[in-house]
Amino acid sequence: MGKINHRDLSRQEYESLGRELHKTFAKADSVVRLTKFIDLLLTPSERIMLSRRIRIAKKIVQKEGQIHIQEELGVGQSTVDTVERLLEKMGPKERRMLR
Repeated sequence: MGKINHRDLSRQEYESLGRELHKTFAKADSVVRLTKFIDLLLTPSERIMLSRRIRIAKKIVQKEGQIHIQEELGVGQSTVDTVERLLEKMGPKERRMLR
């Protein structure tokens, strides 16, 4: 499957794909089944990228410094900045998931 830039999608298609993803994940009857589904659906590289983003977010929530996060996880400043911007959009319930 070719890489898709979300900016090339119409707003309607972007939102439709998001709803489909969320509805599909919500059908899982257990964390184990959802985990298996995600592991089969995503490539190892995609799982690693998502997991690293979550790890960065957790470290930011724990008030770890940017330079420490970059050095410990081997990521660039732009990656940490991107995750910080995502955290700013999260509400308290979403942020609690990172604790």
